[in-house]
This record gives sequence, structure tokens and C-alpha cells, in this order.
Amino acid sequence: MIDGDEWLGPLLVRLLQEKGFMADFRDEARAGLQRACDSLPDAVVCSVVLPDVDGFWVARRLRTEVGPVSKTPLVLVSDAEDKDARIQGLQVGADVLLERPVSNEEIVAQVEALMSMARRFRPEVPDEQSATSLAAAFRGDLSNFPLASVLMMLEMERRTGTLEVVSGSNTRALLVLSTGLFANTELRGEPLPAIEVLREVLGWRTGRFAFRPREVGSLPPPRGAIGALLLEVMQLEDERKNAASG
Repeated sequence: MIDGDEWLGPLLVRLLQEKGFMADFRDEARAGLQRACDSLPDAVVCSVVLPDVDGFWVARRLRTEVGPVSKTPLVLVSDAEDKDARIQGLQVGADVLLERPVSNEEIVAQVEALMSMARRFRPEVPDEQSATSLAAAFRGDLSNFPLASVLMMLEMERRTGTLEVVSGSNTRALLVLSTGLFANTELRGEPLPAIEVLREVLGWRTGRFAFRPREVGSLPPPRGAIGALLLEVMQLEDERKNAASG
């Protein structure tokens, strides 16, 4: 936990410890990053506002570190007034950005969900198989884990395969990835541009998803970066909401 508030940070640490986690606290960005690199935690929770640098700096540095710490699940916590924080948080590699006021219980629940997802991402590879085997397949529930975070993890891991998403009303979308980039996207069985598919599926709050690895050679060439398209969708949705409220 990295937070410049010397009251809120330790309070969250105590709650995590009560839930059975080993938790640590630093009140500055540089000290928090160094602690993460030294201890290789299962997750990092970091406030955007810090006394020395900011949480975006921590996220960028964490994602560019050499070794397994670069893949650590990361939750950024920002003030609700900072409307650009959500986009900037994704740009620098955060998995989730929560806006205050947010309860410590919600932060703990998000940490648990991220850690659970990270465990499912770790392939269970038999000795005779490679890390690209079908053991790397995973599935989950949209109500427990945002689809945007799933896609960002797939891009970061440079995964190749098929992500099937089914809404609570049984609408189906197919997102085919090649080395962490979009190769093909379908909605209701119809091929559509990735931006159109994402604008609909990112709004699904209930449903399920399943990822199945495939060989790169069996896929069409990649055409779109996940992170860039997610940002574009969020900007388009913000513009639509602003136009509707105006």
C-alpha cells in the first residue's frame, strides 16, 4: 500500500491483515516502488496523490521494471474530481482505477479479484509442454472482474488466442488476439471493427468470459493495439455522456 495519507494507508493495511494478507505500507512513491521491487508482492495499491512523485510515476516504473514485478496487479486510487485519471491510469499500466470516496472494503475486494485473476493467468505447464499450451486457458465472471482489465493483462502478457465474451442476456462477442493485439473481432456472429465491438461489450456488467490460447500461425495478422482502442472507446463514451447531459 502506497499512500501519502498517514491515516488512511495504515487503516487499509490493518484491514488487509485482518483478512489474512501480509500487508506493508509506504507513504512515498519512491519508497513504495523500491519496497515492491524488493518484496515482489501479489498486488500493489497506490494513491495517485503522493508527496514526492505521483501514482502514475509508480505505475510507469513498475511496468518497465525487469522481472516478475512488472506484472504485479496494480490498483490506483484517485480523487473523483480528477476526470482524466481513469484514462491516464490505463495509459501507464494500472489494472483498475478507483475513485474516492471508496470504502476500504471495496479496495480489498478489488485486490482479491485481481490476485485471483493473476493466479488464473499463470499457466500450469506439464514438463513436456510449453508455456503456450492449453493449460494457459482461463475463464471468469464479468461481475467480478472488468473486461478492460482482462484485455490489458492479455496485451501485457502478449497472449495469442480467442477471448469469448457472453453477456447476461446471452449476447456473444469474439475477440481474437495475436501477440497481445486484436486480429479479428465479432459481435453476434458478425465481423465488426474492434472499436464497435468494444463500445458494446465494455458496457456489459454481467456475463462471463473465457480465453483459449491458439497458435500464432493460424491467425490473421494483428491490426489494433488493445490499450489504444480501450482509451479511444472511453473517450468516445465520455463525449457521448457529456453531449447527453448538455
